[in-house]
Amino acid sequence: MNHYLALLILLLLPFQSFSQKDKDLKAFDSIFYHIAVNVSSSDHLKAMHLADSLFIYSTNDNQRVKTLMLKADILEKQDKRGEAIQQAQKALEIAKREDDYSFQARIYGFLSTQYRNIGFLDKGKESINKGLEVSSKIENKESVTKYKAMANHELAEYALEEKNYKSAIEFLNLSMLAYDQEKNESLKYFFKSNIEEMFGRAYFNLDDIKASKSHFSRANYYINKANAGNSLWAGLIYQEYSNAFLKTNKIDSAKFYILKALDIAEKSNNGSLKESVYKTASNYYQQVRELDSFSKYELKFNKLLNENTAKKKSMVNSAYQTLNISNEETNLDENNKGYLGVILICFSVLGVFVVLKRKTIFSKFYEDTETEVCNNSDINLSEKTEKEILDKLSEFETSLDFLDKNMSMSILIGKLNTNIKYLRYILKKHKNSDYNTYINQLRIDYILEKLKSDPEYSNYKISYLADESGFSSHSKFSSNFRQVVGVTPSEFIDSIKN
Repeated sequence: MNHYLALLILLLLPFQSFSQKDKDLKAFDSIFYHIAVNVSSSDHLKAMHLADSLFIYSTNDNQRVKTLMLKADILEKQDKRGEAIQQAQKALEIAKREDDYSFQARIYGFLSTQYRNIGFLDKGKESINKGLEVSSKIENKESVTKYKAMANHELAEYALEEKNYKSAIEFLNLSMLAYDQEKNESLKYFFKSNIEEMFGRAYFNLDDIKASKSHFSRANYYINKANAGNSLWAGLIYQEYSNAFLKTNKIDSAKFYILKALDIAEKSNNGSLKESVYKTASNYYQQVRELDSFSKYELKFNKLLNENTAKKKSMVNSAYQTLNISNEETNLDENNKGYLGVILICFSVLGVFVVLKRKTIFSKFYEDTETEVCNNSDINLSEKTEKEILDKLSEFETSLDFLDKNMSMSILIGKLNTNIKYLRYILKKHKNSDYNTYINQLRIDYILEKLKSDPEYSNYKISYLADESGFSSHSKFSSNFRQVVGVTPSEFIDSIKN
């Protein structure tokens, strides 16, 4: 992929007339990412139609390989494993013909995921090793770093599969270090959301629910930061976050996230996600003693479990057939797990979302919400919806979630199940505030109450008070405290003591 970037720079620098061509190339990658992460999660037919169009208009083998892998991922999301294998085989053939070691490594990683998901663990690890072998031939060290991040990511999945959770955490830490270096913000957040989700799974199975919830919270934050809050991966995160809340008897929070997960799962054709979500929904309704709903989702879960088991057997048989009729190299393609498969695709994306704003077909995803919010007359918010948001905002305030250092506007929007435009409108109308001022006010009010009601707090260090109230640093806490109270924290504490 980085060789492709070098080509774009080569064309751009000597010839100013190529600037429009450069924009078109960026548009290809932007649309590619949008289809892979967003459209394919909700509308498979549309996603495949767009992918077919991308393939037709591909101008080089680099784009053709990416589009074939995109089609493989879309097919996998529909559990059409055999067809997905065929597309991946075609992509691998092109990558080998072109001596594109970067793409070969990624495709081997993709195939490793497929083998793992049908139970061919040894074959899957063999694919990872082939990918690592090929990656040693990649000249661009940044690409090598990205592939090793993916390899550690995949090895963490094997460790989770084998219930070796501590080993999984070690692999995930290595992977996260590499993903932190990703320059493209959208991709970085997307990758990190997947890593945090896996951290959450590992700690959940180690029965460290506090750590598990913390990682699921960050996964929720990152997936929304990547503008993928309605994707299949978001549905998985919401479902597992709900599980963690159920484990600690946080019923309201569990309900909030399982409803979000159900909304995504019901709109998809992904049997694996539906199975997991229905099971968690069944557990939730059993815990709150809503027997009708419990029976409904327990039946759905059992029906889907049987269907998925039958599909898995069929898929394994199909995999054996593919292995028997393919040669040694091209048979390295089986089935796929969507939320990791698309990561491997996304490694090849340039300029994510850069040109979508200019494309009419995707313009609705890039409305200028800042301008819209400033013009309150354009807000069409019913009294019922406004009240619902205010009620949820009150629940948020009493929950003390604002003390979470990772709290952000996108996370709050998710908790309120609203959008940025409505949230800003509500805060302006009812709190006479913007988001940052609102959150900081809640945090300062919290610590003020602690200082007034518990004399012990006046003996704590300022850094401790800053940490407890959710501020990332001593200085930010002191600055906001002074803005709200009018004096510094030390001066206020002295006045209490005196």
